[in-house]
Amino acid sequence: MSDNSQPKTVEQKRHADSIKYLYFSRYLMLRYSVVIFLFVNLFWFLILIQYRTWGGILLSGLVTLFSAAAGFEQLTKMHNRKLDVPVTRYYFWTQIGLNLILAICLFIPMRKQLFPFVTNSDSLYLMLAFLFAEIILAYICERRAHNIIIGKDKYKKLIETYKKEK
Repeated sequence: MSDNSQPKTVEQKRHADSIKYLYFSRYLMLRYSVVIFLFVNLFWFLILIQYRTWGGILLSGLVTLFSAAAGFEQLTKMHNRKLDVPVTRYYFWTQIGLNLILAICLFIPMRKQLFPFVTNSDSLYLMLAFLFAEIILAYICERRAHNIIIGKDKYKKLIETYKKEK
């Protein structure tokens, strides 16, 4: 009789693990995007350390720490099935707002504190395009998080179907 029950428990464990990984996969885009932002902010921080622009170092350091906190929250999603990711969502909105402010700062003298490596119009427009690309990515991720919370993401239906197959 134990031979009969053993495969069921192994199969049940596989099924439960698959559901756990499906829940974790709901946040895959958010997780990768947070990591992208983390490294972009970290590189910005390291570049500003070389230039010794203390205002920029402080700002980039703070936003790097905030993105690290959002990354940590994403790592906890493997064992946490709460739908909301408040730190990550606040981080995305903060990144959107900060990038809008930074885009404006590219055209004022404060640029030398935040972007001392932007020395000509070509690099200025490249940085502007980069900031707007980040804004778009952060907004898409925020919408994705919102859709997960309200149950309108594509994984919701897949998870429900897979749970019923048990």
